[in-house]
Amino acid sequence: MEHAGLHPHPILIVGGGRGIGAAIAREWPEQSTVWTRSHAVDASDPEAVQSAFAAYHARHGAPFALVHCVGDFAERPLLGTDLGTFRHLFTSNVDTVFHTLQAVVPAMVQARRGRVVLFAAAGVDKDRGMLRAPVYFAAKAAVVQLARSLALEVAPAGLTVNVIAPGLIHHPHSHQESQTRMLPRVPQGRLGEVADVVGAVRYLLSDAASYVTGQVLTVDGGLQA
Repeated sequence: MEHAGLHPHPILIVGGGRGIGAAIAREWPEQSTVWTRSHAVDASDPEAVQSAFAAYHARHGAPFALVHCVGDFAERPLLGTDLGTFRHLFTSNVDTVFHTLQAVVPAMVQARRGRVVLFAAAGVDKDRGMLRAPVYFAAKAAVVQLARSLALEVAPAGLTVNVIAPGLIHHPHSHQESQTRMLPRVPQGRLGEVADVVGAVRYLLSDAASYVTGQVLTVDGGLQA
C-alpha cells in the first residue's frame, strides 16, 4: 500500500545499500531501484552512471524521485587532512552528486515532474566554521549549493530539489565514536533514528511538499555543533 500523497512512480536511490539509504529503499520496496557499487554502479564514474541510467530509463522511464545518499565521512582537522582524503571526500560527496544529476535529471525535466532529494549534514548551511570535520562539511556545503541552484534551474519543468541534513543518526554503519562524543550537544538527549530521516524523505516526496524547493531540511534534534 502506498503512503498517502506519494505518487506510485519509480524511485531511484543512489547509495541505498546500507544505513539511511537502505532504510529509504525498505520504505518503498516495490518502487525503488538501488544503485551501489555492489549493484555494479559506481557513482564516482560518470560513464558508469550514464550507462546505468540508460538501462534504467529503457525499463522504467524517468523516475518520479531521485534520492542520492552517497557520501563518506572523515573526522580530521583541515591541516591534518592528507590530499588523498581530501580528494576522496569530494569525490564521494560531490562528484557522485554531479554525475548523478547530469545523467538522471534531464529525463525528469523532459517528463516535467519529479522530486530530487540530496543529503548534506546538519549545520553546513550555517554561517560558521566546522572544526571537527572541515573537509567533509565543505563537501556537503557544496552539495547544498548545487541543490539550491538546480532547484531554480528545473522549477519551470515542475521538479523540486531539496536537501536533507541529518545530525547524529544511529544505524549499524554510523560513526559511533563521534556520535557518542557529540551526544551531549543534542538538546533532545538522544541520537536520531533512521525512521526520523525516512519521515523527512516521505514528506519531500509527498503532495504536501509540491511547493517546497531549494530548501535544507535539518533533522538533528537541535544539535549544537
